[in-house]
Amino acid sequence: MLKTKISTAEIDSIFQSDNINAQIEFLDQLECEEYDPVIAAHLCSYLQKRDKGLRSALSHFFIKRKCYLVADKLTEFIASDDISLRNIAGEILITYGAYAVDSLIKFLKKTKDVIDLKFAADILAEIHDKKVEKAVLELISNTENENVLISYIEALGNNRSVQSVDLLISLYHKSEILKPYIINSLGKIGTVKAFNFIIQRYNDEDDLVKYMIIESLGDIGNEESFFFLLAELQNASLPFIPPIVEAIYKLHVRYGFDVPFDEKIKRALVIMLAHKENDYRKIGAKLLNEFDDCEIIAEALKYYGSDPEYDGIIYHKLIINKDIVLKQISLLIKNDTPNISHLLKLVDEFIQQEPELIKELNEVELHKLMDSISRCLNNSDEMVRLYALELLFKLDADTAIMLIDDEFLNENFWIKLRLTELLEDIDNQNSYSFLEKLAEDENEMVSQRAKEILMVKKNTN
Repeated sequence: MLKTKISTAEIDSIFQSDNINAQIEFLDQLECEEYDPVIAAHLCSYLQKRDKGLRSALSHFFIKRKCYLVADKLTEFIASDDISLRNIAGEILITYGAYAVDSLIKFLKKTKDVIDLKFAADILAEIHDKKVEKAVLELISNTENENVLISYIEALGNNRSVQSVDLLISLYHKSEILKPYIINSLGKIGTVKAFNFIIQRYNDEDDLVKYMIIESLGDIGNEESFFFLLAELQNASLPFIPPIVEAIYKLHVRYGFDVPFDEKIKRALVIMLAHKENDYRKIGAKLLNEFDDCEIIAEALKYYGSDPEYDGIIYHKLIINKDIVLKQISLLIKNDTPNISHLLKLVDEFIQQEPELIKELNEVELHKLMDSISRCLNNSDEMVRLYALELLFKLDADTAIMLIDDEFLNENFWIKLRLTELLEDIDNQNSYSFLEKLAEDENEMVSQRAKEILMVKKNTN
């Protein structure tokens, strides 16, 4: 497998030393051939050295160079007491895929140790190849250990083994432990018979199996399962709503089935958007694009800024519903939502994209928005105070000045400096009064800047 000019003695001289740099350099220069498995197996044996650097280098070499003829040697390490070595062997064998199947099958047929059987079966389950299906159908009939059976069941599911459907159904009542794994595999296989069997089991099983059935229905994907899930959503308890909605979403995307908007769907979307798991929240965000509803948009806004992907999903919906969004932001700020800074930046983005937006707001709505933003001037986060200050001046500079009182003179240096710059372009008596106060500020940079602006204004007038 390796160049014939390399001998076992040369390998030993390099790898029996502690010079990891020399070993890595040696591996970088090796090339794989197909005719020297003995040399390759000898090199593979050095994975047994308990040196993390060497193991990492050898693992990288065997994965990158795809030296498939070491598969037999790697399967020997499955029986090792060294857990790290077992894991490294498993990782390499999984990357070898179909080329590792024969070695794994030989190992599974000869070993009697249950732990080793389970480990090898787990590796086999991760490989997608027709030989896996054939081998597992043979091995499973002689297996009584439930843990090993679980791996074989997963292997059949991962390999979409249509031939195994009857067998999996026959195993269903063998043990309660096997049920969720059988459901999961039948869902991946996805035949009509598998679908019918899954549907028939739903009302008779415990919550764990029901959960797997829901997940499988999303994977099987047909019109009947879509409407079955919609019906289940009507009376589902809270823990089942997220997996049901996820399954519905999968079928919606795959087949274009329309998701009807009613109070149950609305409730489900609110639950999805408020879910602590980002994956569920993002599914809720994707379904949000199908509907326009103030309550749902308000719920979505509560988590804006929590995750860039989530923000990207809902952004278009927010842009085309600016009027709803601005009203909801006013309410959220008053309720002291944790993501105030992100909402203020969102308003700022709206104004940058559409400067005429401010003029389109009626006087009442503009007042409500400014009133809620002015509350942020007392926020404990100085960035929130800064965003709020700038936004108020963008919305209505004259009103903004009136909302800033003498307490603002106690602000930190950077915010006062920014205020002087914002006042520079405002020409009314209130701006002069505040600049005169800032000109007396204890910070020299603030006072100097305020004096410069006042001087320019007086000379201009």
